[in-house]
Amino acid sequence: MFPGLVNCTTIDWFTEWPTDALYEVATRQMASETLGTEEIKQAVCKMFVTAHQSVEATSHSMHLSLKRRNYVTPTNYLETVRNYKALLAEKRSELLSKCNKLKGGMTKLDETRVQVTDMKKVVQEKQVVVAQAKSNCEELLVQVVQDKRVADEQEKQVNTEAIKIAKETEEANTIANQVSAELDKALPALQEAEAALNVLTKKDISELKAYSKPPALVEMTLSGVMTVLKRPATWEESKKQLSDANFMMKLLNYDKDNMDDALLKKINKFTTNPEFTPESVGKVSLAAKGMCMWVGAMEVYGYVAKDVGPKRARLRAAQENLARKQAALASAQEQLAIVLAKVKALRDKYDESMHCNKTLEEELNDLTGKLQRAEKLVTGLAGERTRWESSVGGYQASLAALPGDTLLAAAFLSYAGPFPSEYRDELVKGIWLPQVKLLNIPASENFDFCSFLADPSNVRDWNIQGLPADSFSTENGVMVTRGRRWPIMIDPQGQAVRWIKSMEAQCGLKVLSLSASDMVRQL
Repeated sequence: MFPGLVNCTTIDWFTEWPTDALYEVATRQMASETLGTEEIKQAVCKMFVTAHQSVEATSHSMHLSLKRRNYVTPTNYLETVRNYKALLAEKRSELLSKCNKLKGGMTKLDETRVQVTDMKKVVQEKQVVVAQAKSNCEELLVQVVQDKRVADEQEKQVNTEAIKIAKETEEANTIANQVSAELDKALPALQEAEAALNVLTKKDISELKAYSKPPALVEMTLSGVMTVLKRPATWEESKKQLSDANFMMKLLNYDKDNMDDALLKKINKFTTNPEFTPESVGKVSLAAKGMCMWVGAMEVYGYVAKDVGPKRARLRAAQENLARKQAALASAQEQLAIVLAKVKALRDKYDESMHCNKTLEEELNDLTGKLQRAEKLVTGLAGERTRWESSVGGYQASLAALPGDTLLAAAFLSYAGPFPSEYRDELVKGIWLPQVKLLNIPASENFDFCSFLADPSNVRDWNIQGLPADSFSTENGVMVTRGRRWPIMIDPQGQAVRWIKSMEAQCGLKVLSLSASDMVRQL
């Protein structure tokens, strides 16, 4: 019918392998696998042989019934063994990962529960600390208020006393200014007399002492000086005083502030004499002129001092009283400074305590918030833990059943493609699954090829992309996507083509035809 195909084709003839050869190949391929016990491994190898031979028998039966031939070659057998090893490692890793994740989640829940319990204790302890800190702050505040009240009252008294003392100081200064102003009236004459005395030399004094009978004006002047000095007003006493080396210092340092009325009256007898003037005396003796000026200045100063005497006494009393009050004020200010320092120290301590209390309250609020969130998490996941425990149990059961389930899946993946659904069911449920149970290979009670190899979300996507939703089409979809070899799809209705195009569109699928002129260029 197709001479070109016949002429260009070489037929490879495969003979069937004997049972011992099939078993030996499976044993060698499975030597490195761990299936729990050696008996299970031997049973799996026997099941490989059974599956291969049962497919041969089913293929013959299908040929007789449907006139459709299926060739089962050793390549199918080797592919089954390879699929088994690959699927076993894949599913074991997948189930262990899921199981460990859930166990990790349950461990975290247990740790969280313990942490929540510990956190409750910490929160309770922190509440006690915060309450104590708050109580300490309140006590400090009471102490601060009391001490502040005392300090304010004391400061008020000190300020009142300071104002009073300032007023008295002002009054004393006024009296002092008055006294100074009145004394200043006598100062020019006094300074002039002192200047005249300062220019006298020892020669001038010796000149005066040399007189055995001095001139009348000189004798009068010296008598006036002796009167001021409260000495006998005789020439002999005058000569005696002139002989004193400190005579001039006595005149210059004379206590002019304490001359009484009797002395001023005696001095007045000399100063009222018309001839007792510096000009008249100076014509006789320059030394006597200076002393004459000194006597007159002493009289002027004495009367001024007499007038300002009461004011001086009042000033002295005011100054003494002021000094006492200023000393008392200074002492009160020192005491006030101590009290204010104490209040400031208490205030600083209160501020520090408030800051510490605020920090503790923030920590407590943070801990309380964390505790509430943790309790909600633990409470919310309490029911989830039950589901996780159930899931872990299911994963562990699946792990235990992996030797048989993987065997069924690998055999289905390698052999079941050419068969209609009824023959597939016969192979799995009528031959393979009973034989697995007979050989005591761990397997699931209700094995389902699609559930074992396909994720439900992927199957849903396939259905959306055009794959029919029946179990037969789903099985074909699993074999197309999970098979190790290129699939050949018999697709008279074009369903598989539409599904493939839709599924692979996002991967940049290109559709080629053997009759297309640019097929080679596209390749």
